[in-house]
Amino acid sequence: MAATLYSIPPSHPALAAKLMLRRVGLNHRVVELPPGLHAAVVRARGFERGTVPALVIDGRRIQGSTAISRYLDELFPGVLFPTEPGLRARVAEAEEWGEREFQPVPRRIFRWILARDPEARAELARQSKLPLAALQARTTAPIARRFATAVGASEERVRRDIATLPEQLERVDTYIADGTIGGEEPNAADFQIATTVHALMRFPQLRPLIEGRPAADLARRVVGEPREVPVRVPDEWIAPTRS
Repeated sequence: MAATLYSIPPSHPALAAKLMLRRVGLNHRVVELPPGLHAAVVRARGFERGTVPALVIDGRRIQGSTAISRYLDELFPGVLFPTEPGLRARVAEAEEWGEREFQPVPRRIFRWILARDPEARAELARQSKLPLAALQARTTAPIARRFATAVGASEERVRRDIATLPEQLERVDTYIADGTIGGEEPNAADFQIATTVHALMRFPQLRPLIEGRPAADLARRVVGEPREVPVRVPDEWIAPTRS
């Protein structure tokens, strides 16, 4: 079975797909695409949308982290989703919430910053191993603004994301407490949610809101130690949340 996963370095949904592929033991290769240019490349590979993760398995194209988890569940039943019907339904609900509500939060924050901060764009270029990072930061500004607009990363929305982050983290902690996620073997919802928590912990201003929670322990256990990125939102957006 031949499998190829298309990804970009900062994508936490793509990271979730990578971890799921490892979990089921499917032999695959990962193609890391340059951020900003990835949409055209993915469409050129025959996918309907220019988004990652995008997976090809024996000629079949599957796009999006939840679609990938469901297809892998067909190939490897009982690995990513429990076989017991009640627990399976809870895992599926948690995964769907994680993809629909939680996953977009770090994406919106990061794209809002990229659209406004050339140093953040330069750091992304360095992480992606692109040459001439400073030049990339200047020339990719219009692309960054377009990508921010595409996900609704307005100032109002990003401020609301930060203000409601404690509520979302409480939901993650509840999923851990009731055994939906955080078990001995990670399931599809673990991968979906832990990678989002991990992405949020990479923001230096947001990490203090997460440290000490079960959600932080989950992110470290499933993904690893988050490496901070030098990106910032206005400090006053954070202060009311900390108080």
